[in-house]
Amino acid sequence: MERFVLFGTQHLIILVSGIIISFVLLILGNILGRKFFGRFTAIIVLIIKIVELYYRHIVYGEKIKELLPLHLCNIALIFVILLMITQSKWLFQPCYFWCLGAVFALITPDVTAPLPNYVTLSFFITHFYILFGMVYACVYYKYRPTLTGYFASFIALNIICLVVYFINRELGTNYLFVNRVPSFKSPLSYFGDWPYYIIVVELIYIVLTYLIYIPLKKKHVKFGVQRF
Repeated sequence: MERFVLFGTQHLIILVSGIIISFVLLILGNILGRKFFGRFTAIIVLIIKIVELYYRHIVYGEKIKELLPLHLCNIALIFVILLMITQSKWLFQPCYFWCLGAVFALITPDVTAPLPNYVTLSFFITHFYILFGMVYACVYYKYRPTLTGYFASFIALNIICLVVYFINRELGTNYLFVNRVPSFKSPLSYFGDWPYYIIVVELIYIVLTYLIYIPLKKKHVKFGVQRF
């Protein structure tokens, strides 16, 4: 069976095509109506994801407990879909800082089958949509990351990780890779055993999310009637 090749021709074509398509969709949003188009794309992507989960369960025989949306990119996707539907500036904050995971997922995709496999197609569509949603919100809703959002998103993610840790213990799963190092080869394999690799990932997250906060951070912070 032919397998998906990391950084192969198809992978590179998908990355370039995804960027071009996202840019075209961004223009369409301005033409067709920004809020309407945001909601429309969110519903389409939600349908694509639901069909993917159904396909993996029926065709691949994956168990329901293995299909729960508890990995970071799936959690971020849910938040982005809600953001695009509601235009919530509060949802934008975690979406912005968590979208970094989608970047790494697109560079090193966890897929095995090449296109036109539906699961592979859905993987790239949904991960590109996380980034598209952030660009869309920045360009059309004028949302910007805040320092409060930076800290709140980090705290929220750690709370989610703690909850998921106990869910994993009950189900025998390893969502968010908080219970053990992934069984497959990954960057986490080089960060030590549990729980040391978690500490390394936390430090990397703190640095990288701050780096993406700096370019778009709000220029002013309001305290009462004063502006600094």
